[in-house]
Amino acid sequence: MNQRNRIAAALAVTSTLTLASSGALAAGGVWDTGLGPGSGNGATSATPWISAPAAGSKYAEWNFFTDDNGLTALIVDNTPDIASVNLGGTAIVTETTNASFLTSGGNIYSPSVPTAFTLSMPGGVGSAFEVWLRASTIGSLLSTTATLNGVAATAVESFGQTVIGGFGGDEKEWYWKWNVAAAPTYSFAFNAASSSVSLDQLAVYAAPVPEPSTYAMLALGLAGLAVARARRSRG
Repeated sequence: MNQRNRIAAALAVTSTLTLASSGALAAGGVWDTGLGPGSGNGATSATPWISAPAAGSKYAEWNFFTDDNGLTALIVDNTPDIASVNLGGTAIVTETTNASFLTSGGNIYSPSVPTAFTLSMPGGVGSAFEVWLRASTIGSLLSTTATLNGVAATAVESFGQTVIGGFGGDEKEWYWKWNVAAAPTYSFAFNAASSSVSLDQLAVYAAPVPEPSTYAMLALGLAGLAVARARRSRG
């Protein structure tokens, strides 16, 4: 039995039941703040964070994590349960320490080590993309730095509250944002600052940034409309 299985067997009755019975988990699985460019709560596939992904965008979102790699290896989830839009391939979340387990609420948790995660998904075609990585956690805190293809960004906290009783700790929502050149693959890395982080939700959204020529054509079109309107007024 590997380390992760020993942890899960020893704590399945205690830690997992504590999580399941706490007010924190009952309030989990929902984005507590709307966050542009979307406003869904992410509770189900009917209410995804990004309700109308932009043309050419890539979008994946998880609420209830599963282990698609079996119980004898790292936790790997390649089936986003809330949204999987325009990926042209597979979005994959991996917990890389091999010392975590899935709670009854579908969170990824370790009481003994700082968890570490990678997320990979197919990239985009074009010149530039605005990319969001969004996470919700219960318990201890994530590190504030995450990377996208080696480029670091600092987390912005969009929601936070102290959980009283049960699991305790904090409930937090974070996001990281990049403006990067298009790449064949988008590879993210982020990690916990300490043990006892319960990853509750995760989402990634990559939307193409209009090129300057597109803005110029839009400006010309608006100018043309203004001229036509002026002529009609004079007539």
